[in-house]
Amino acid sequence: IRWRRQKSPWFNLYKNLNYNYVNLMRILFNKITGLIFYVFVSVTCSDTNYSDFTLAKFRYDKKSYDQYIIARNDGYHRLTGYDVADSTYGIVVVPGYYPKGWTTKGFEWVDPLRELSRSKVPIWLYRYDWNQCPEQVADRFHKRMINFQIENPHLDSLWVIGHSYGGLIVALLAENWDQELPLTIHAIAAGLAGSGVSERFCGFSKPSGYVIAEYVRFTQWRTSHAQDGAFRALEVDPQITNLFGGQVQQLPENWGELRLGHNLSIKWVCKKLYNSL
Repeated sequence: IRWRRQKSPWFNLYKNLNYNYVNLMRILFNKITGLIFYVFVSVTCSDTNYSDFTLAKFRYDKKSYDQYIIARNDGYHRLTGYDVADSTYGIVVVPGYYPKGWTTKGFEWVDPLRELSRSKVPIWLYRYDWNQCPEQVADRFHKRMINFQIENPHLDSLWVIGHSYGGLIVALLAENWDQELPLTIHAIAAGLAGSGVSERFCGFSKPSGYVIAEYVRFTQWRTSHAQDGAFRALEVDPQITNLFGGQVQQLPENWGELRLGHNLSIKWVCKKLYNSL
């Protein structure tokens, strides 16, 4: 008869406890791992800001456009994906205001940026918070432009092109620029006189107009009031104001068979500027 050692009841209790503990830890590990994966996916999927900025990723079909141009952090973004032959001067573009829920933010710049890239000079897009008041945005842009100049000492001049709200921002820059770096500034379809919204919420209006600074060549490109979808509902055209030291260019009402409205005006002006080089 083979003698078998009787196991203590405490051993069975320990075994059961150990088994339950291992299962519990396995369950917790799976849940924690799943939670970490969920958080990682949520963060990466919700963070739509792009770090690169290249012509190769531009989408020219409005239906497939992914806000690539505008979905990025505030500041300067250098455009890549094309040949640069002359880097002694550059171009900075400043987009306008986008209402909440606007699904094609920045699409109006797809063709103009491609057109400007044909000039073979460096191009930057300046991204800012368009929910801030004009003078606040312009003051920060002014300071960042000075730093931008310091960081790019090879530049001997700059073109700055602003559209809509961005045009108002670059006009304020044109008035307050106090550096010796020459700027050629273009404001396209911009309500330089201010609007009811800017006056009501920010106390901003410019009935007296703009006095352009010494080292700035300034041009305002005005759309036809009746053709501009952003302004035609307003009784008074907010583009009309006084310019001291600048010039006004009136855009035609149509471009071929197309209405030359608020957004198409960017492409028209950029083609005009490229052809003038």
